Amino acid sequence: MYEVDFLPVEATDGEPSTRNGDAITIHFTEDATGTERVVVIDAGFEAVGDDVVEHVTRYYGTSHVDLAISTHPDRDHIEGMRTVVEKLDVAELMVHCPKLHASPRDVQQHFRDIAAVDDLIRSANAHGTRVAEPFTGESRFGGQLTILGPAEGLYETLLAEHLGEERAGTMTRATAIAAGGLRDLFRSVAAWSRPAETLAEDVETSARKETSVVTLIRCDGQRLLFTGDAGLRGLGAAADRYESLLGPFESVPITLFQVPHHGDRHNLSPAVLDRLLGHRGQPHTPTLAVASSADDDPKHPSPMVANALSRRGATLVATEGEPVWSNHGAPPRAG
Repeated sequence: MYEVDFLPVEATDGEPSTRNGDAITIHFTEDATGTERVVVIDAGFEAVGDDVVEHVTRYYGTSHVDLAISTHPDRDHIEGMRTVVEKLDVAELMVHCPKLHASPRDVQQHFRDIAAVDDLIRSANAHGTRVAEPFTGESRFGGQLTILGPAEGLYETLLAEHLGEERAGTMTRATAIAAGGLRDLFRSVAAWSRPAETLAEDVETSARKETSVVTLIRCDGQRLLFTGDAGLRGLGAAADRYESLLGPFESVPITLFQVPHHGDRHNLSPAVLDRLLGHRGQPHTPTLAVASSADDDPKHPSPMVANALSRRGATLVATEGEPVWSNHGAPPRAG
């Protein structure tokens, strides 16, 4: 049995918001022992942490979390995790510790949101939660949960790139957002108006987002892949690990695929999707693809990503202000 809940994450002050985030809860039965396990992957903005706590206690009937994973330290993923650690009984927290992999002074000066990482680790230590780093090869629950990436070496490379980018400040964020917004607008129109592939091969994801933890959970013969905000480098390395463990994707396909970075067009390419899900008209298996996206965000999930997924037989579902529940063998829920 398993059930996966993608909670809606939107940072608002009572007004419509385009700010996306991730908060995922997972409840499954360990194959070898029959023990029920609870995992939380990211917990959205600060206010969402209470939603995660209420959801776990209400729907899973417990205040115990076996494992919490912080995929990367962007606010829309990490802020709510401190509330989860403080209000639930969390046995273990997996989170990258940048100060262990670069100059602590450099990290303190140039790593955005390092205070959120430090506060989360301090809170975990204060509440008796074991802390570990999520690198390739780590596994839990008899191997049912496996960290596919990043490897420690790749993480350190990406961390150095991120710190270098922050020091250099080569392009203001405001300029980048404005330019990207116009490009996305024109490309979105093209994606809806053409049946052809519109997703590009040469997309780039920031080094910071590429550090995202990629997690595989196997249960009841199903394979669930959680990707955070990973891009082509992170997903490619994770795919290599997947195939070294299980074999080619066409033989052991993905059942559930978390669309990375809320369905952003900078995180996926046709080649990566061909590998993970299958070629156009030749899907490895029917796949449920889930994107955590704000209801008022017109760019996420990107129409180009939606088009590319549908061409490969995937059913795309976006949260857009509502929770998404996927299950196999779980008791039905009212409503």
